[in-house]
Amino acid sequence: MAAQRTRILRAAINCIADKGVEGTSIARICKQAGLSIGAVYGHFRNRDEILAEVVRDSITPYADLPDNWPSLKALLAGFSDQHGFDLVTVVRLRMHLHAELVRAGPLHDVGHPLVMGQLAAMACHLARMQAASRVVLRFSAEQTAVNICAYIDGMVWIALASGRSLDELRPELSAGLDALVLPGPD
Repeated sequence: MAAQRTRILRAAINCIADKGVEGTSIARICKQAGLSIGAVYGHFRNRDEILAEVVRDSITPYADLPDNWPSLKALLAGFSDQHGFDLVTVVRLRMHLHAELVRAGPLHDVGHPLVMGQLAAMACHLARMQAASRVVLRFSAEQTAVNICAYIDGMVWIALASGRSLDELRPELSAGLDALVLPGPD
């Protein structure tokens, strides 16, 4: 049963990445997953429940972040955890979800506290690093967390929209992050 649920969520992710939230229907998810409508409804009550689960799975809180700037920067610019999806699918999913989460409604209600929690966790981590003299922040920890997330998302979107490979973007991402955070004296 857990394997079917995972299959449904992975199918929904592929559908959202391909057609956006509005273009993702139960029928499309069923076809992508290779499952019947009954099988999907055995795990989820409706499309909104599937989409909410995708949002929860896609916006995970930061945990176990490195305590030194070079390692944290490499993690942020590296796109390391993609849950077995290719990077373009993940980025397209994120862009579609970003667009959907700004609109009032059930997905916003699910995603808003997750985004705020993610930003708060990053800000707390940056503040601890600054207090330990591991980094020097050019802005407050809260604003730096927002700037980092916005910078990464924007640069990734521009790379994809301009046909650049995300692999060639990594050094630029790293350099841009250094404009927001400096290594500490230790």
